[in-house]
Amino acid sequence: MNEEYEKVKRLGDRLAEVDSLIDWGAFRPIVAGMYRNKTEKGGRPNIDEVVMVKILVLQQWYGLSDPELERQVADRISFRKFLGFPENIPDYSTVWRFRMRRIRLIHPMSYLR
Repeated sequence: MNEEYEKVKRLGDRLAEVDSLIDWGAFRPIVAGMYRNKTEKGGRPNIDEVVMVKILVLQQWYGLSDPELERQVADRISFRKFLGFPENIPDYSTVWRFRMRRIRLIHPMSYLR
């Protein structure tokens, strides 16, 4: 995968430039509180918190719907590189649910419950 990316890198990858400027790990403790499946019963494994934050950033920067975001991440090597070449790419419904949890975290009294 990284060999495929080398051509993109030579041509200039703005996402890689931005990626190096931001401490994405700082988002991890904030986002970790949004997950509720850390009980004895467990639940479906979470997508990495940083990947989810970055995916929302890509969506906002490129003006993509949830289904189109899923397609673009699967198709664009620069997007996958920005996300750290994750083993699992979240589907559009996972992105939607994550965004709704984020909204409830920021606006707890939101009608979007």
